[in-house]
Amino acid sequence: MALLCQGEREALAELVRRYQNDIFRFCLHYMREYESARELAQETFIRVFAARGRFDPCRRFRPWVLCIARNLCLNELKRKKAVPMESLEDYASTARDESGEILRSVADSPDRQAMAAERREFLMEALGTLDEEAREIVMLRFYHRLPARDIAEAVGSTEGAVRTRLHRILKSLRHSFGEWADDL
Repeated sequence: MALLCQGEREALAELVRRYQNDIFRFCLHYMREYESARELAQETFIRVFAARGRFDPCRRFRPWVLCIARNLCLNELKRKKAVPMESLEDYASTARDESGEILRSVADSPDRQAMAAERREFLMEALGTLDEEAREIVMLRFYHRLPARDIAEAVGSTEGAVRTRLHRILKSLRHSFGEWADDL
């Protein structure tokens, strides 16, 4: 990003190469439509180029670009009359083969496969009980593996607020799903 800020246009190609898949998946999470996600991912990089002069080199690039992508997705959803975020089941469908079976390692034993399927079903049920904002924070933290600081930048909040919100979400889930609390 520093090179792009200095006027080297080839730096944008490198940023696209490094981050295009992450941005596309992030947009697909919101839009639930391949073409819309693809267009918004492209628009994200157009906005990165346009806003290069406003980029603060003290900030990390990934949360900044995710914030741009998130804002584009939210604006598009508002324009389309807010399509709800996809369920974890739909999101996980990208890890399925053509028959619909979830792709697994050959090393998994049948009992481990059964336990994993039960755990996935439980997790989908638990995430389905969350409101959209809570589900977004959980997905950013555990699916995209972002630290609280980066989540805060992406959603326009503070790190402390994100940590508190995540703690409360997990505590609520543990309380609601008592016997499964160790899996949360």
